[in-house]
Amino acid sequence: RVRQWRALNGPERDIIFRQTPEPGYMARSDFTHADELRVMIAGQAFPHLLYHFVMVYSRWEHVGVVLGGESFTALAENLQQALWSLGGVPQNHRTDSLSAAFKNLEQSAQDDLTDRMDALCNHYGMTPSRNTKGVAHENGAIEGPHGHLKRAITDALIMRGSHNFEDLAAYRRFIDEVVGRINARNAKRIDAERASLRPLPVRRTTDYEEVTLRVTSS
Repeated sequence: RVRQWRALNGPERDIIFRQTPEPGYMARSDFTHADELRVMIAGQAFPHLLYHFVMVYSRWEHVGVVLGGESFTALAENLQQALWSLGGVPQNHRTDSLSAAFKNLEQSAQDDLTDRMDALCNHYGMTPSRNTKGVAHENGAIEGPHGHLKRAITDALIMRGSHNFEDLAAYRRFIDEVVGRINARNAKRIDAERASLRPLPVRRTTDYEEVTLRVTSS
């Protein structure tokens, strides 16, 4: 009777329509902090982010090591690397609105960042979409894989016997090996998804930021 009362007379509830992912339709990407991995480069602590790209249907993943905060440059460089490694383009690319990249920006700068993001997706023929701000469950398709990825990296570090790498290139190779093993487990679904992807364009597009500076005659 309590359950019936709650359903008929209780407070309004969120209505969530369960979704079935389709091959080649959606990719999601996001940045995640990696300080908890306690990675060191040449004996020095290495604070960094990981850029994480996931195809929702097949769970194909790409991970990039980012030295700095969330930015359009980091997104554009790593998103394009993911697409060219995948060998095709999904219909839709979704982010969490890059909240950290928008932080403390004036409205004109926010509009410029949005325009550049739209242009990047248009170059590849993808439809850009963003999560509704503050609605956590909309980001589950990437937040869940964040946890799985970090656990896989942690396990690999334990097996390696050291969190220290001689240089950044060695650490990036290590990340590629971990992600390669994750993707190998989903090989059949990945092959099925690749058949549904759109072709890549002839070339990549801008992965840098243009800045206009005023200088004196001297």
